[in-house]
Amino acid sequence: MGKVISVINQKGGVGKTTIAFNLAKGLAKKGNTILAIDNDPQGNLTSAFIGSHQKPAADILNFYKNQAEIVIPQTIDNNLYLIGADIHLSKVSDSGIDVIFNLKEGLDRMKNRYDYVIIDCLPSFGYLNMAALKASDYVLVPTKPAPFSLEGLRDLFDSVEKAKKRFNPDLKIIGIVLNLVEGRKTIIGEEIEQVLRDKFGDLVFTTKISRATAIEESPSEQKSIVEYSPESKHADLFNQLVDELLERM
Repeated sequence: MGKVISVINQKGGVGKTTIAFNLAKGLAKKGNTILAIDNDPQGNLTSAFIGSHQKPAADILNFYKNQAEIVIPQTIDNNLYLIGADIHLSKVSDSGIDVIFNLKEGLDRMKNRYDYVIIDCLPSFGYLNMAALKASDYVLVPTKPAPFSLEGLRDLFDSVEKAKKRFNPDLKIIGIVLNLVEGRKTIIGEEIEQVLRDKFGDLVFTTKISRATAIEESPSEQKSIVEYSPESKHADLFNQLVDELLERM
């Protein structure tokens, strides 16, 4: 049975989609069969895979409509498939609370075909993120060593605990990834990183992803950083992140 990992943080600007996109690509490159799911009406993960001017051939909104037929994911590459999203997904916020169960019910019909399902979540908390927490086995939390990151993590961990108590007791936080780390060390950045490591211990990944123009550029070419700049140190960092995630699994 495939393991479902939600890449989530209620705070925006921490690079969730970049992490989800590169992890999906990296895990597939290692021979794992991957289903990537865009659970954000902005559709950024969808754009990273197929470009900003194409409509996804498989739409996550069909799960939320509770349609009985199995959604056929769009083939992206060897071992890599996508269920995309666009602005129409925002309609889910107008639905009743029962909608949070529909994503899991849809995934349960197909996730045994994949080694990992990666869900890219939106930067707010509502029915869409509740549905992702209901459907997931693990939560991966990107953050950055910046002011207010601790407060954001505290809110997210509270949300995860509520999800565990109310509808998914087996949900686990697999770890926190420090992302968008400045290449040039700063006192405030180092202090916040140390606070995070002191507070959360081994939950914080050893691997840190530094900020880089190439990482920001590569999704516009539908390429991971490893494909876009394979000899760069940033490609090495994402390879290390994939390896560390697999070790934690």
